[in-house]
Amino acid sequence: MRRIEHMRLPEIARAVRNPKEHDLAAIRRSIEAFGCTLAGELGERTGRLVAGHGRLHVLDEMAGDGKSPPEGVKVGDDGTWLVPILRGWTSRSDADAEAYLVAANRLTERGGWDHGMLAEMLTDIGDADEALLAAAGYTGDDLADLDELMPRDPEQAPPNPVTGAGPAERVEPPTVWGVVVTCSSEAEQVKLLERLSAEGHSVRALM
Repeated sequence: MRRIEHMRLPEIARAVRNPKEHDLAAIRRSIEAFGCTLAGELGERTGRLVAGHGRLHVLDEMAGDGKSPPEGVKVGDDGTWLVPILRGWTSRSDADAEAYLVAANRLTERGGWDHGMLAEMLTDIGDADEALLAAAGYTGDDLADLDELMPRDPEQAPPNPVTGAGPAERVEPPTVWGVVVTCSSEAEQVKLLERLSAEGHSVRALM
C-alpha cells in the first residue's frame, strides 16, 4: 500500500547509482518557498531511494547549516529532521529499480513545454512576486528567451530577410508532391535513384 512516512533524514539510503545531475541552488529556493511537499520515494525491496536525491541533498545541507526545517519536515526528539518519503513501491530487480529511477527524470524531460502558455504563466508569476519566479526556476532573462519563441502576429512580422516581402505580401511556400518507394535492398535503391535522376526527377534516399 502506498503511504507517506516521515523518515529520519540521515538514515535514508540513496541509490547505488544515480546519473541525474541537479541544480541544488534552484532546488533550495523551491523548498524555501514552497516547503517540502515530498522529499523522495523509497523502493521497498532495496530500501534505497529511487527518486528525490537532489531534494534530500539540499535538506541535508539545510539541516547541516542549522536552518529551521521547512514546512512539511518534522523534528524528532533528538533534533533529527524527519522528512516525508513515499513508501510502498517494490521493484522486481535491481535493473527494474534503476529503470524507474531513470524514467522518473527522463519522461519529464521528454514532455517539453507549451512555450506560449509557459511564458504567460511565468509573466503572471513574476508580476505577482519575483521571488516566486526564482522559486519556479526562472529568471527575467529566461522570460526574454521564451518571448523569442512566441508565435507572432503575421501583420506585425518584420520583412522576410530572404525575399524582402513584408507582412502584407507574404510569400507562400510552393506545394510539393512526393512519393515513397520501398526497396528490398540498398542495391535496388541505388539503381532506382540513378534511373529517376536520369529522367529528371528530384530524388533523395531515405532509410
